[in-house]
Amino acid sequence: MADNKSRNETEAELEFALPIPQVTEAQKEMATLAMSEFDKKQYGSCCSLMHKLIAQRPTDPKVVHNKAVAEFYQSGFLTTEEFRQNLSKVCQMAHVNIDNSESLEDVDHSVIYFNQAVILYHLRQYKAALNILDKLFQYIEPLEEALAKKATLLLVELYLCTFQPEKALGMLRYATETVFTAGKNSGEKENKEEQVDEAWKPKLSLYRTRCLLMMKSMKSCKREIKSLMNTQSTNTSVIYLKSNFEHLRGNHKKAMKMLSSITTTSVFTEAGECLPVMYNNNLGCIQFHLRKHNLGAFHFRKALQENENALKDIKRGNEHNKNLSGKALNSLGMSRHFELLYNMGIQLLHCGKAMAAFDCLIEAVQVFRTNPRLWLRLAECCIMANRENNDEDRKLEKRLEVIQGSDGSGIHRKLRLGPGLKKDNSSPGTPAIPAATHEFAALCLKNALHLLPEDPLTVETLPSEDSDSVKMTPEMVLVPAPPGNPLKAAEVASLRCSVLAASAYVALCLNDYTQALLHADNLLKQPKLTGAQRYLGHLYMAEAQVAMDKIADAIQHLNPELVVDISLTLPENKTEQDKSERDPEASENKGSFYPWSPKDLLRAKAIAQYNLASAHAIRGEYDKAVQNLGESSNYIGTPLPAQMYFLKLYLDLIEGRRKMAQIVIKDHFGHVTPNRVEMKLNSKPGVPRPDNGVS
Repeated sequence: MADNKSRNETEAELEFALPIPQVTEAQKEMATLAMSEFDKKQYGSCCSLMHKLIAQRPTDPKVVHNKAVAEFYQSGFLTTEEFRQNLSKVCQMAHVNIDNSESLEDVDHSVIYFNQAVILYHLRQYKAALNILDKLFQYIEPLEEALAKKATLLLVELYLCTFQPEKALGMLRYATETVFTAGKNSGEKENKEEQVDEAWKPKLSLYRTRCLLMMKSMKSCKREIKSLMNTQSTNTSVIYLKSNFEHLRGNHKKAMKMLSSITTTSVFTEAGECLPVMYNNNLGCIQFHLRKHNLGAFHFRKALQENENALKDIKRGNEHNKNLSGKALNSLGMSRHFELLYNMGIQLLHCGKAMAAFDCLIEAVQVFRTNPRLWLRLAECCIMANRENNDEDRKLEKRLEVIQGSDGSGIHRKLRLGPGLKKDNSSPGTPAIPAATHEFAALCLKNALHLLPEDPLTVETLPSEDSDSVKMTPEMVLVPAPPGNPLKAAEVASLRCSVLAASAYVALCLNDYTQALLHADNLLKQPKLTGAQRYLGHLYMAEAQVAMDKIADAIQHLNPELVVDISLTLPENKTEQDKSERDPEASENKGSFYPWSPKDLLRAKAIAQYNLASAHAIRGEYDKAVQNLGESSNYIGTPLPAQMYFLKLYLDLIEGRRKMAQIVIKDHFGHVTPNRVEMKLNSKPGVPRPDNGVS
């Protein structure tokens, strides 16, 4: 069998090595007629002519290629795998390495590379397709006009798919002046825009609008949108672009109104996009920015269902065409399952449904593993699953945990105080197994930190062939964050602060105080830090230092005078925030997507002061502890968190103020105490620990 295989391979190689005979006049006429039939979309008759032609020229790669293309069109683009195999056969015959775009040296082979790029595009292998088109563009001038136009538009599309709108816009400018210009011999002084072929103007305008939207160049985009609405107001693509434009401007209700005006009978676009999926996904995004998270989750759930229905419809369609195998070309990359799961997970996280969000995001991260923001969201799911918010500390059940039990009965009954409210949050098993635990959260945050550059806002130098070094400005920093846009330098800096704050918190929950200290210290050293993040950094640093018996250092971080700002925006962005606060319509969709605690500066200072009281108590400075605790409780509001009751009882008992302790118990735990109460501390006193009160 091995000998037969070798013989077959040898025969194939000899066949490809045979010389290509000269083209006769009859063959030229047959090829011209086949091309004419192809242009008329008469693919059946075209294929018949190509079969006759290939019988006469079996070793001609051009004929084999054109026959494969005609058959692919005749199948309705359903035989994609067969077409790829035929394309590989053509490459062998033409001695072309299709996997290496650098091997493109003959203009006659350009169409083969272009077809390969088209297939890669539909497979969503955008970078591989872009490598081919970048090389092909070097031969754009000698290419046939039709192929040059298609290659240029595909190159623009690939730039947009890889989030390079500046390059796409530059390519459009070049194409407008050269490739798509009607009458290329016109004088240079004439307006190039007016020379553009009228048939291509709408498509070029759509691409230009997409570029401007991705660049968030709103003024220029407004002009393009207005022009499109005047000429193509019923075009579905134009309506989606207009809706996206209004969404980016913050006019979310107007964007929703634009979407509701769409009336279409088709389910799929020419590019293979499922319109019901797009519609519900966009509505979900709009509801997210309107803070209607449960309604947004409904639309994302519906989009997921529409996506599954579309895939089933395609499968059923393929089953009806039993003589054809494989999927249609435009349906190869149609599924948006993982992008929708990503959106759904973020929406559920804002709904407070941490476990449901975790299930969505853990599936999405398998595809978008290079997105540092996604790893942070997974960690936030774990944090929320273990502690939803700080309000639970005010519940009666938490306050009852202060009293662990009682000994004796009647007048001899004595209550025992517990060792504290801090619990061991560690769980058995390995953090490598996905679960909503603090251990897995620590792993997620570690991944996020590894994916972020060290100092995104500092100037870096990289080696260059032309010079010894080239300066890399912050504007050049781009960190991949699929399925969204790459993160720019300012976004990277902000995300890094969030990851460090979450890392410090998780380390404290895991009693890893050394790591908590490192993360909190790194957080406070960041150049771009919001008031809220700086506040958390000081609290986390202090708690870690208290646990490591560095009380004096902790007291420095807990100074209430340091709490001067707890805003969620950077100082340079406060002007825009103040403007939105004065404008009710603008402020409707501004600010944090999730409620932040503490809500005001006085309460933030009170929390810091409570932690300061705890530190003084551990140090044995009970007078200072009582003073700070009293001042803190005035601003915290009732009911007080359980930690404050615990510290109050501890201080009263340690100072011998038994009656004061009894009053506290009667006021807040009266139903669990007898008429006469005696108390004793545990054999191992539960020393209060700093608790920042902010998760």
